[in-house]
Amino acid sequence: MDSAQVWHGMAVLDLMVGEDLRALAQGTWYIAMTNLPLWRKRSGAITYAPLPGGALSDVVTWQSGQREGTVVGIDQPIDDKRWQWEWRGVEPTTFFVKSRWRFIAGDLRHGWAVTEFEKTLFTPAGIDVYCRRPQPSHAQLREALSAVPKDLAQELFVPPTWGQNTLR
Repeated sequence: MDSAQVWHGMAVLDLMVGEDLRALAQGTWYIAMTNLPLWRKRSGAITYAPLPGGALSDVVTWQSGQREGTVVGIDQPIDDKRWQWEWRGVEPTTFFVKSRWRFIAGDLRHGWAVTEFEKTLFTPAGIDVYCRRPQPSHAQLREALSAVPKDLAQELFVPPTWGQNTLR
């Protein structure tokens, strides 16, 4: 198999499409688990909103102690066998940064999703587990983790809880 068809030794899941994908790609998601190092001391949330032509507004907010930050980007849909969107920053410091990403699993009824993203100039490739609530239940996390390959699940950690983290 070509590397675009293999993901951590597993066949790549079919891309999610249709109504479920559109519903996952709207509203606010809290980062419940991740392997992205920048979330070790920060709480993160991502808010998606539909734009004309199938694009998404992508606003990442974070807290670290008393500090808060925001990064804004646009996700353009792409026609690719593995990726669904290409993120590009809209601010002067992020305009030339781009990353492809996709939902690899999600459950609208139970309020969780798993995303995979490629590396950028500033971050390694990785996985995020999203939940609709800042403090997800153990059942939500268990269900979401079942969609993550075991080798990657071992790398995931829980970032500080949104609204309750402190400087370390």
